[in-house]
Amino acid sequence: MGSNPSRDAISSATKCSQSSQKFTKTTLDNFIKSRASGTSSKTIKIYHLALDNFIGYPITPEGINTYLNSLTCGNAKHNYYRVIKTLCRWLYHTDQITSNPIEKVLPPRRQKKLLPAISKDQLDILVSNALTDRDKVTLNLLWYSGMRLSEAANVKASDFNWEEGTVTVLGKGNRYRKALAGNDIVKDWFMKHDSLGITADGISTMLKRLGKAAGIKCNPHSFRRGFAVHQVKSGLSNKVIQALGGWESPDMVSHYAASLTFDDALEIYRCLGSSRS
Repeated sequence: MGSNPSRDAISSATKCSQSSQKFTKTTLDNFIKSRASGTSSKTIKIYHLALDNFIGYPITPEGINTYLNSLTCGNAKHNYYRVIKTLCRWLYHTDQITSNPIEKVLPPRRQKKLLPAISKDQLDILVSNALTDRDKVTLNLLWYSGMRLSEAANVKASDFNWEEGTVTVLGKGNRYRKALAGNDIVKDWFMKHDSLGITADGISTMLKRLGKAAGIKCNPHSFRRGFAVHQVKSGLSNKVIQALGGWESPDMVSHYAASLTFDDALEIYRCLGSSRS
C-alpha cells in the first residue's frame, strides 16, 4: 500500500528534524496556542519569559542544559526548567519529538536562602515614614491580612465582614477565599472608601520607594512572609496558618518558620507553657 502524501506532509511539518530539533518561534507560537482557554495572561507572560530566549537551541538534553546554564537568575532558573518541562511534554505527546529530552535533564539546584519578611517593628517604621493615609492603610492591610498583592489591590469595602473579622478575596487560581480583615486602621478606611484606589503596580512602586527611604528591603510578598512568620511566632500551627493565608500546602509556612531563631522558639515555648498552667 502506498503512502498518503497529505499525511506524510503533515507529519513532516509537525515533527522536529531529528538532525537539529531546534526550537523555533513557530513552535513557540503553536505551544502558546495549545494552552487551555482559561490560562491566565500572567502564565502566558511566564511562558514567553522562559522560552523567547530558548529559540534557536536544540530540543535535546544538551541544548536544554546549555540554555539553563546560560541563565543568571539564581533560584528563578527552576521556573524556566518547569516551563521547558511543560513544553517538552507537549512536544512529545503531540508526536513532534520521538523522545522526551527533559527526562535526562536534572532540575537546577536551588540555593536555600531566607527571603525578607517584614517584622512588626519594621511595619511600624514603614508606617511612620508613609506619606499618605492610603499608604498607611495599604501597609497595614498587607501585613495583618497576609493578602497577595492582587488580592489587596482589588478588594472592595463590600467584601469585608467586620463582625466576623474576615474579608472575601479573589485569590490564586481564580478562586474566592476568606482572609483576615486587618486592624482598625484598615476598618476606618473601608468604612469611608470603596477601595484602596491604587493598582497592584502602584502598590509595588510605593513599597519600593518607601522601603528605600526607610532602609528596609520590602516588596509585596515580604509582607505576606511577615504575616506568616508573625503567626508562627504567635504559636499557631502550620496547618492553621496555611488556611489563614490561603497557601496550597503547609510547605511554604514551614519554609518561613525556618527563619525563627532559638530565642524566638524559646519565647513561643514559654508563652504556650504559661497558657497551659
